[in-house]
Amino acid sequence: MEIVDAAGYDFGRVATLVLVLGYPSERWKARSLAVFLFIEQLSMTLGDLIVIRNTGSDVTRYHVSIAALCITCLSPFVSLAIAPLHKVVRSNGVFLLARKTTFNEEICGTVAIFKNKYMLLLLPYMFSYPFLFGSANVPFPDILAIMLYDAGRIFIAVMSLMLDMPWATRRTRSLVSLGMLVVCCAVSLGVTAGIRSKGINKSQINPTWSALEISRYIFAQALAKHRALIYTSYFFAGVASSFVELYGFWIIGTLTNDIKASARFVGTYQSVMSIGGLVGYQLVKNIPHRYTTSNIPMYVSSALTAVSFVFMYFVVRRISETNDWTLGSITGRDSAHAENSTESITIVADVKYQHLDE
Repeated sequence: MEIVDAAGYDFGRVATLVLVLGYPSERWKARSLAVFLFIEQLSMTLGDLIVIRNTGSDVTRYHVSIAALCITCLSPFVSLAIAPLHKVVRSNGVFLLARKTTFNEEICGTVAIFKNKYMLLLLPYMFSYPFLFGSANVPFPDILAIMLYDAGRIFIAVMSLMLDMPWATRRTRSLVSLGMLVVCCAVSLGVTAGIRSKGINKSQINPTWSALEISRYIFAQALAKHRALIYTSYFFAGVASSFVELYGFWIIGTLTNDIKASARFVGTYQSVMSIGGLVGYQLVKNIPHRYTTSNIPMYVSSALTAVSFVFMYFVVRRISETNDWTLGSITGRDSAHAENSTESITIVADVKYQHLDE
């Protein structure tokens, strides 16, 4: 049942993100993503608060699951209110274009993504941070921790404005935002490392515990002795996690304006993210105590995250103001509406991405 639920969540998330990336104009993509991610986190927060408020009983979890299922069943009816692709016109008069493809064409197009050097450079970024969260897997101790985590995620608005507002070229905005992301992640990891080294009594650790159980014990001890520090870690974890997701999906939005291409990129991104979180959780859960301390998984995942930022830098360097494909390649009844626009569009028939076929 959990597998079906996870698959449904990923499918729905990809579909929604494709719309969020495809429908807004270039100057609204980051803010649209921020709204989506904020609403998504709000729903998760409500679930966490309900569970903590009722001490996580099985009855409460059952009722929450039923409520979530009922809301999910409404989704198909809500989707009927979404405007069809061919009827969507951006504020600058540009129509959204995407050619219908066959199942085989979609499979071939998805496989082709993994042959692209820039997409390969993005893979470590997609994998590393979910792996980091999966290896940490620290539950919220109380309601205050949840609220501080969410307060940190509100700062997603700062990065969305940094990416959308035309205060500099898009490449410059991307580089500055990447710097913000690196700093936030460094602070979050630094505070977490500080918690783990703050005189925790490790003599009480059972040799049979897994690294995951050791991690939870350390954070429980830290909460008792260094409450302010651990609450600070939840706040910065919220800032870092929101920045990571927003930035990654926004970068995908800069690679192409084509709906079909975005779907392939987002689907790949979400799949690799899920794999990263799963691998991180399972590895840490099953590492024997005699082979590692609880700090080693954090060091490994932190190193992977740092390497992913280096690879991301090389992708960001190739970002330009618009996609590099001209409106002259567009044919069909909607092309006339785009001729006077300053925004370039691609069509999936050409399978073109910004800089990605060089």
